[in-house]
Amino acid sequence: MPYLGLEIGGTKLQLGLGGGDGTITRLVRLQVDPPRGAEGIRAQIVEAFREMNTEVSAIGIGFGGPVDGNRGVVTKSNQIEGWDGFPLVDWVRSTLGVENVTLQNDADTAALGEARFGAGKGLSPVLYVNSGSGIGGGLIVDGTIYRGSGVGAIEIGHLWIAAAACDGSLAEHGRLEDLASGWGIARAGRGIVANADKGYEQSYLTHLCDGDPAKVTAAMVAQAVRNRCIQSGLVLDKATTAMGIALAHAVTLLAPRLVILGGGVSLIDEDLWLEPIRRALDERVFPPFRGTFDIVTAALGEDVVVHGALALARDTRPQ
Repeated sequence: MPYLGLEIGGTKLQLGLGGGDGTITRLVRLQVDPPRGAEGIRAQIVEAFREMNTEVSAIGIGFGGPVDGNRGVVTKSNQIEGWDGFPLVDWVRSTLGVENVTLQNDADTAALGEARFGAGKGLSPVLYVNSGSGIGGGLIVDGTIYRGSGVGAIEIGHLWIAAAACDGSLAEHGRLEDLASGWGIARAGRGIVANADKGYEQSYLTHLCDGDPAKVTAAMVAQAVRNRCIQSGLVLDKATTAMGIALAHAVTLLAPRLVILGGGVSLIDEDLWLEPIRRALDERVFPPFRGTFDIVTAALGEDVVVHGALALARDTRPQ
């Protein structure tokens, strides 16, 4: 009997069947409708599971926000209304009729997937950092998620950073998530476009978004850098430097064997994202730790949380 891996995000919902061994035999990917809130997502889960028309022996869930995995409760969602304090594990048990259910946040779940089946296979400890709409992290030690005292750990996106960019200027003081997430990079890019009519030189980024700041994305900022847009280059420099500083703190404290960068922002070309982060990290990490770890991009793509959720399900199966 297969397992079910469930990813619940702010924009994406995925249900995958598999053996919890790195294989996915069936995958359903749906878009979330935020105005419908958590109730709408739960209705999508019920409908998609019914259409799968199969029995499963256990369910693993990776949720896009902080959770109390011990109690099976969602702490909150920063993107979708209606999840705060929701007993998700009990709801899944009663609604889908499956007793063996486990819940973790999506970053921890993705970290588990990469450590067991992706870029971190065979290595320990593995530090995973996801940079998308927000920034999350997970630490896998000997194939197990490190959860600290039980309510979470490795919330690297909430580290406070004062980063100097490659040109010597100071980035704003703030959380790593505000400086180096896809949302944070896009916000800085929107500022470039919005100021284009205030005496600032027109940038290539303004051309890419047709002069509409609301259209700017992190991918556009990277594309503008490729076209030698100096202002966009400063934005990306600040983001990669901030990430390098945060990772230097994390590596100095945790001494992982491998650092994996995942999420949509990591899809930016390596010379614009991975390599600058690697340099910033190497410059700042505790010197005796240099050369003891590698830093790479994730290997499992959009399915990473589902892979991790299936592994959670397998670990929760009846003995």
